[in-house]
Amino acid sequence: MPTFFDRFFGKGRAATAAQAAELRGDLAKAAELYGEADLPEEAARVILLRGDSETDPRARLQFFAQARQFAPADSDIHNEARRKRAELLLALAGDATVSAVARHDVLEAAKDLEAVGEPLRAAEAYARAGDKEGEARALQAAGDVERLEFLLSTEQHKERISRARDDRTKDVDLLIACGRRREALGALDELLREIHKTSNGDFGVRVDETSLRERANGLRARKIEAPIVEVEIGESHVRLVLGREIVIGRSEGTIRVSSNAISRQHLRIFREGDAVVVRDLESRNGTQLRGVNLAGTFPIHEGLELKLGREVPLRITPSEALPGAIEIEVAGQRYLATLGPTNLPAFGFELVAGPDGWVELLARHPAFQGDVELVGQTTLLAGDAIATTRGGAPAIRFVST
Repeated sequence: MPTFFDRFFGKGRAATAAQAAELRGDLAKAAELYGEADLPEEAARVILLRGDSETDPRARLQFFAQARQFAPADSDIHNEARRKRAELLLALAGDATVSAVARHDVLEAAKDLEAVGEPLRAAEAYARAGDKEGEARALQAAGDVERLEFLLSTEQHKERISRARDDRTKDVDLLIACGRRREALGALDELLREIHKTSNGDFGVRVDETSLRERANGLRARKIEAPIVEVEIGESHVRLVLGREIVIGRSEGTIRVSSNAISRQHLRIFREGDAVVVRDLESRNGTQLRGVNLAGTFPIHEGLELKLGREVPLRITPSEALPGAIEIEVAGQRYLATLGPTNLPAFGFELVAGPDGWVELLARHPAFQGDVELVGQTTLLAGDAIATTRGGAPAIRFVST
């Protein structure tokens, strides 16, 4: 077993050998020998020298971290290693917007700089990481009163804006719930414009712009738009056609039928006095009744079976489900049309197309969605389930077209 004198003089020999290795430039061997000599601070100093001479930034980071680990806590070498590693982390993060991964490194660098007595550099790092509390603490430690006051006033300004925007998003929720969706969409669009404007200014308030934009796009995607409205009434699925006339065509009109036999605009259905009539729109292949081309207007009376372009069957009959309306069967689809105001007298509702095509429900009596009473003129969204009593079963449900 080595005696005390062997260990003592062995460490002395190791220290002498470490100094010799350092003089000849063998820093790796010098650090190892300083460690054997129980001189951790000297070992850390040499490891720092290795880091300074390294060209690969990632390798330098490792040397700085190793020096910090070797050096006694709170020693000059320990603090120097922390400072160098922190500054290198900031340099590697770059000047661009800090990513979620890089933010962790920047925050770590800020804490190290703060700990080693570099509060101004720490404040800059905290600012890059978006840690306003850390930035304020570092500025206070640095005694930079002017920047601290500016930061606090800016944060108060942002907080006021943020609270105001939170209140406005709650207002949007209320507008959507009670049926004023057009106003809700307008409020969202206005809020997005304000966010885009302020995000480029001096007080760029951080908000989740993406979620607001998704909400606005979601409202647009769920809009019920004229002229065809699909509804579920009880167990029945009905396609209501709004408007005072219907044009059937291949690529234009109210109802479109994909068939080369049909012209772009082929047939018009409308009211003439009290009668519902049809008129061929000078189509290429004509409209036939029992094989004879229609000329002029023709009343449907109790029902009419036609051929569009000699190929596509069309059946028009008075509706039994909705008095005064007609049913149209074409290309495997069935439609219900009033050719005038679309009243649903069983529920006290009327459907109208707004000036922007958004379908509105006019309720002559209270209408509810769940426990929320709708306004008298509700802009409709796909998924709306309207009841005539609060919390009651839906009388009518609107689905996407």
